[in-house]
Amino acid sequence: MVDQEVPANLSPSLEKAPLDYPKPYADRCHTQQNLTASLAACEYGNLKSKTTVVLFGDSHALSWFPAIEKLAIAKDWKLLSLTMSSCWPADIPAWNSTTNKLMTNCTIWRKSTLAKISRIKPNIIFVSGTGGFATVDSTGKVLTGDAKTQVWRAGIARTLTILKTASPRVVVLGDTPHSQYDPADCLELNKDSIAKCSTPLTKSFNTNWLTEEHNAALSLNLIWLDPTNWICTTDPCSPMFGKYLIYRDAGHLTATFAKTLEVPLWRTLSPLLQ
Repeated sequence: MVDQEVPANLSPSLEKAPLDYPKPYADRCHTQQNLTASLAACEYGNLKSKTTVVLFGDSHALSWFPAIEKLAIAKDWKLLSLTMSSCWPADIPAWNSTTNKLMTNCTIWRKSTLAKISRIKPNIIFVSGTGGFATVDSTGKVLTGDAKTQVWRAGIARTLTILKTASPRVVVLGDTPHSQYDPADCLELNKDSIAKCSTPLTKSFNTNWLTEEHNAALSLNLIWLDPTNWICTTDPCSPMFGKYLIYRDAGHLTATFAKTLEVPLWRTLSPLLQ
C-alpha cells in the first residue's frame, strides 16, 4: 500500500466513524443481546415489490445492510433485515465470553426467525456471521479448537438446510476481514501515516475459517462469496479505501464504506443468479 496522510475529506470523519451504524440500529430492527426481538416490520426498499430478499445473521451480517439496501432500491426489491447481536446463524448455543453466560434468547430468536423466513419463502437470502464465535457442549463446557469447529459444522448445516428449503437462492457471505486496531482511534494519533494503522493480510482474516464457510456452502450447493479482496485490496490492508474509512471499530464496517460494496457484490453475484 502507498502511505499517505489522513485526507481532509475522509468519509465518515474520524469523529463520526464510531457511530456510523447501518440503518436498522436506529430503527431498532437489530435485536440486542438478551433483549426481546423488535416488533418493527424491518422492511426496506420497495415494500410493494413481489421480490423479497432477506438479510439474516449477526452484527457482521448487518454490516452488509447498506450494500444490500442499495441493491434492493436499484432492483426494486423488498428487503427484510433480520439480525441479532452476537447471535451467529449456526444452530449452536451462543456463549457470551464477556459475561460467561449463555445467550438464551439467541436460540429463541434464531428459531423464530428461521420459521419466519420459511413462511415468507424469499427470492434471495443473504446470510453471514462472525468467525469469532464461542459455544459450549451439552455439559456447558466452553469448546475450543476442533471440537468447536465440529459443533459449528453441524449447526451451520442445519441452518443452511432450512434456508435452502425456504428459498431457491441462498447467498453465503464470508466473514469480513478485520482490523488489528480501532482505526478511528489509531488514525487520530497517526494522521501523518495511515500505514501505521494498517493490518497485515495474514492478521486480517483466518484462511482456515473462510475454507470452513466455503465448504459449508458448497456441501449444499449454495452460492458462496468471499469479500476479502473487496475490503482488503492491499497487503497490508489499509484502513481506508479511497476517501472512505473502512471500519467503525476493529471488526465492523462503517455504513458509509459498506454502501460502496453494492458494486462488487452485484458484479459477482448477478452471473450466479442466472
